[in-house]
Amino acid sequence: PLVGKTVAETKFRTRYGAAVIAVTREGKRVHEHPGKVILQAGDVLLLEAGPTFIERNTENDRSFALLSEVAGSAPPRLQLFWPALILTIVMLAVVTAGLTELIIAALIASGIMIAIGILSQQEARDAINWDVYVTIASAFGIGTALTNSGLAGLVASGLVSLGEGLNIGDAGLFGSVYFATFLISNVVTNNAAAALIFPIAIDAAEQFGTDILLMSYCVMLGASASFMSPFGYTTNLLIYGPGGYKYKDFLKIGTPMQVVLWILSVGLLSLSPDRWYFGWIFTGATLVVTMMFQTLDISSCFA
Repeated sequence: PLVGKTVAETKFRTRYGAAVIAVTREGKRVHEHPGKVILQAGDVLLLEAGPTFIERNTENDRSFALLSEVAGSAPPRLQLFWPALILTIVMLAVVTAGLTELIIAALIASGIMIAIGILSQQEARDAINWDVYVTIASAFGIGTALTNSGLAGLVASGLVSLGEGLNIGDAGLFGSVYFATFLISNVVTNNAAAALIFPIAIDAAEQFGTDILLMSYCVMLGASASFMSPFGYTTNLLIYGPGGYKYKDFLKIGTPMQVVLWILSVGLLSLSPDRWYFGWIFTGATLVVTMMFQTLDISSCFA
């Protein structure tokens, strides 16, 4: 009943109570929207379904030659959504009120979640990404070594010279540091990039006479702008495989985003404190224009 038809034509979600996430044919991923793929005999479908899907379709339906559950997968526990949300809101409220530090509040909230069954002990252990911690710890060590060896100061002097050479004040230094940070963050994790560049950026700010807090913001923004590589941020990697993307897709889409954010971030950081409202006006106007274009685009799809 499925062969020769697209997923959309078979009304797959309505008929089987499952959503097609990806299609594999002869061992290769079909790089097309799942709903538009014309199904053939032997296709392997990755489905998001409820816990009774396999039992129901094994006994009563001949559409599938073989059904198996993905190892480690589990259905969403929607009944635990509200307790988890309330705990998270309370944790943030306690931290915002200054009653305790974030790390302490997070540990207490996590312990309560495990105690009432929102998380199992194994899930809590599996949630710890040791690779990230080792990378960050190594980056801190390298950052300290850069500072102690004087290399950080040397690089900082280079950034200061570049900033002065551009002859546009603090914007030149912010632009140089931002550029260096996002280049590193597209190769290693953003946390490691921030740890590596931070001592260099602070040294450069002190030499140039720039506000250290604003320089910290610059490093933070630059490290978080990892759009040009699938390896710069966890979410990039999450969609890299399932989405069927290639490295050039990140360069093609991510580079313009990177450049726009670079210019926007440096411009806002360089504003005089007395003109803080310009940042709000500009970003607000940008948001409104973007929403208008998105609305027009959606309207044209339904026209």
